[in-house]
Amino acid sequence: MPTISIITPLYNKAAYISETINSVLSQTYLDWEMLIIDNGSTDNGAAIAKEFELKDKRINLLTSERKGPGAARNYGIKFSQGTWIQFLDADDLLESDHLEKQLEVANKNLEADIICGWWQEFQDENKPVINLKKPTGIGQTIQDLRDSSIAFAPWAVHAVLIKRTAISPEYYWPEELDQLLGEDITFWYKLVSKCQVAYGENRGALYRIHTPECRNQNLNPERWFKGVHNAIKLNQQYLESHQQFYTSGQCENLMRVYLDIAFLSTSKHSVSVQNQAIYLASKWLDQYFDVSNSPKPSMILRNLLGLKNFIKIKLLFDFFNVKVTK
Repeated sequence: MPTISIITPLYNKAAYISETINSVLSQTYLDWEMLIIDNGSTDNGAAIAKEFELKDKRINLLTSERKGPGAARNYGIKFSQGTWIQFLDADDLLESDHLEKQLEVANKNLEADIICGWWQEFQDENKPVINLKKPTGIGQTIQDLRDSSIAFAPWAVHAVLIKRTAISPEYYWPEELDQLLGEDITFWYKLVSKCQVAYGENRGALYRIHTPECRNQNLNPERWFKGVHNAIKLNQQYLESHQQFYTSGQCENLMRVYLDIAFLSTSKHSVSVQNQAIYLASKWLDQYFDVSNSPKPSMILRNLLGLKNFIKIKLLFDFFNVKVTK
């Protein structure tokens, strides 16, 4: 059986899938299988993947009747045979030593279920410009990671290796969120709630941004609110079903994610979403003060001003700051 199973959902990525597969074929570590799961593509992406399958027995093209990235990933998990799972979207890339470096960290941290590295963001029209991204949790406690992950996805999906034994059916991708944004918030929160994480310096995950079919870079406040809010509700259900209590850190991060949406909706003049987001942010701000023994100055300031006034002041500051720096 292979050491690593690479799982790639494929939906209308014909323009990118060859480059993605070639980045896997270039790996210095050779003991892998790649499961490409087509789930309803209307372009010739599956035909392109089929050509690679015929040339290399480590590549397998599968078809999932259930639509959506989570459903495709779950389908791949069921057929995977590797000790480790590497998720890789059909328009993203891996540097040639990515798997090798991730396994080096795994071999030094045998207790870890998740091996995490950094990742690099790039755009096709501006490839020389790379933005290096740091995963949540480096230099922090595991509780800090868990506090943040209830509201924010901690890393790019292909920046980590996960032990296949850690992804039991209870921890599969939430398929009920497949038509929404932010499904990774729920997937990662549940995993980091029970798993040990080890970090390395590897930065071989390349994340292509601003592609035509990209879901998670949509700045529509209605879609963001609906996706994030539904992901958070699932995280709340998970926390409460495990008879856990909200920490002050979780309340703070839940306040912050709704406040971020309130900022976005204000700038996009979406009054309905703005009001809903401010209401929920205020709710979590109140709960923060209910559970915190030592409130942070930044949280005290928000509480004193009120979140509506805080947004107005910050937007005004940002406006003048932009004017000054241009």
